[in-house]
Amino acid sequence: MNLIRFAVIAALAAMAPILHAQTAAEQLARFSSDVRTLDAKFTQLVLGEDGEQVAQSSGTVQLMRPGRFRWEYEQPQGQLILADGERLWIYDEELEQATVKSLKDALGAAPIALLIGERPLKEQFNIKETGERDGLEWVQLAPRVQDIEFNRIRLGLDDSGIRRMILHDQFGQTTVIRLDKVRTNIEIDPARFQFEPPTGTDVIDAVGGL
Repeated sequence: MNLIRFAVIAALAAMAPILHAQTAAEQLARFSSDVRTLDAKFTQLVLGEDGEQVAQSSGTVQLMRPGRFRWEYEQPQGQLILADGERLWIYDEELEQATVKSLKDALGAAPIALLIGERPLKEQFNIKETGERDGLEWVQLAPRVQDIEFNRIRLGLDDSGIRRMILHDQFGQTTVIRLDKVRTNIEIDPARFQFEPPTGTDVIDAVGGL
């Protein structure tokens, strides 16, 4: 499954703080106007069709609207997905390889558009609340566009915000992402959303002119 897709959908979930007076769906709809920055840690599990764990990873995520995010895998190996407002970078530390593409082109993928765009969620998803389970309130998002790789996203929330996300794709895989130590609307150095390929990195340029 696509690492970029994991990053942006999970970041979307993380940017939805919960207020006692609002339902999960109502607060989720307001996230784009209320949260301008975010800093958190994540743990990601990928499950096969039979429910067996096939991969586990962890790292950190930072966001700054508009158009900037940093999703950084720390374990089991280093990998960075970064949007600087104009370009989207994917850097694999072990392979010493970086791919860069236009962020405008990347917006063709619905999850990225959700993360950094301003369109209301209800224009892109059918949203419904699915009740309480495992101590969390759950809301389900089903994409209105049918040519996307995922079928639905389930978000588990408590009084402090999003705590779990379950992503079901069209290939039978399930990705579970847990967010911890979430901080919103804090000051983040804009330099965190800039990337300069290390010396010796093989750069695949889909933009041109780098």
